[in-house]
Amino acid sequence: MRQLRSILLAGGAGFIGSALARHLLRVEGLETLIVLDKLTCPGNRGNLIGPDQDPRVHFVEGDIQDRELTGHLLREHEITGVFNLAAETHSGRPLDSPVDFVHPNVLGTSRLLETCRVSGVPLLQCSTSKVYGQVSAPNRAVEINPLNPSTPYTASKASADLFCLAAARSHGQDIIITRSTSNYGPREHPEKLVPSLVHAAFHDLPVPIRGEGTQSRDWIHVDDHCRGMIAAFSKGQPGAVYLLGGQCERTELGMARSILEILGKPTSLITHVTEQPVKDARYAVDFSKAIASLSWHPQERFRSSFPLVVREIAANLRDPGAP
Repeated sequence: MRQLRSILLAGGAGFIGSALARHLLRVEGLETLIVLDKLTCPGNRGNLIGPDQDPRVHFVEGDIQDRELTGHLLREHEITGVFNLAAETHSGRPLDSPVDFVHPNVLGTSRLLETCRVSGVPLLQCSTSKVYGQVSAPNRAVEINPLNPSTPYTASKASADLFCLAAARSHGQDIIITRSTSNYGPREHPEKLVPSLVHAAFHDLPVPIRGEGTQSRDWIHVDDHCRGMIAAFSKGQPGAVYLLGGQCERTELGMARSILEILGKPTSLITHVTEQPVKDARYAVDFSKAIASLSWHPQERFRSSFPLVVREIAANLRDPGAP
């Protein structure tokens, strides 16, 4: 098993990264957690309130493309593992700006890979199931499916994954890739689907749904995703890919209706819009490999955990200064 003694967490001030920081701090034997983040969207130092009080945590503002910096951090802190969650996400960026994703997601990953190769440090690459593109019902993507990205963002993530697999094959690097489905949970960027719908519903504004709202996603709680990444790093085979899902498919319209019900708002707020085209009608994965190989399975139940997330987002809207 790989050592979780001294970890470099790249992209640790983001939604999923800050959740992973909290989970890593609960791992027995963890001595040092270096959180590296460039603090561009969606990184936010405020996401680390709590972990930043732990003496084992050291925050460094920086870029994974800076090999001098990352190399220094690996040596100075005797890093035993790297989790790479640093990435520019889709956050409503125009589809004609692929360069915005190439530099951080592809070049950044390739440079971090090279630093880890020289230092002999294992790396976990956090990816997305969206690299497989649309999956028609009732099928589910499996790890060996061809990559078929639909956007510059997913193309950049697929490219980064291929660099990781090539490094594992050509250099024998110890690399693991996880690809998760859509996450929900606290501290998500307000532009993302769930927070944006909660914001609209809370303020009695039109709740925008793209098209008919029939596009379907499998949803996983961010805590289950984090447990999966830690299990993959600890037990995963070098060069392997593991899919992580919540076995919880919901349409966009269904998510909106759930949010309105939780907040006690009328469904008349739902407004169908066409400004944002739906790129893929359905994402779904078969994560039986992770269950069998990692002894991992999703623990959070959507019916109980999703209302807690929605109410927490609403509470923060009600009192933005609350801890």
